[in-house]
Amino acid sequence: MKLKNFCFGLLAGTLAAGVFAAEPGIASLHGEKGVACEACHGPDKANPTEPTTATCTGCHDVKALVAKTAGVKPNNPHMSPHYQDQLDCTNCHRGHEESENFCNQCHDFDFKVK
Repeated sequence: MKLKNFCFGLLAGTLAAGVFAAEPGIASLHGEKGVACEACHGPDKANPTEPTTATCTGCHDVKALVAKTAGVKPNNPHMSPHYQDQLDCTNCHRGHEESENFCNQCHDFDFKVK
């Protein structure tokens, strides 16, 4: 019985870790840091909500992000000459999909988007 419980626990842990490890985008980064799905998608697991910029800024301070990425060249991706610091987070950061460089629709910036 102890071996059965041990094996079940090991399998469950492996599967849970695999979900986060295999996930593209920032969802896996949040999971690795212990952020529950409900933090971004709301408490109703049957009807999860799509995160918005308001969801993101509930935990992530925009001014701190602007300061943290101030040295990124050629332009700070969190302080756009077009949108200042008001660009929707989801234009680049896609949660369960691979993030993309929104600026590259018109520009050729080599930003590494998480």
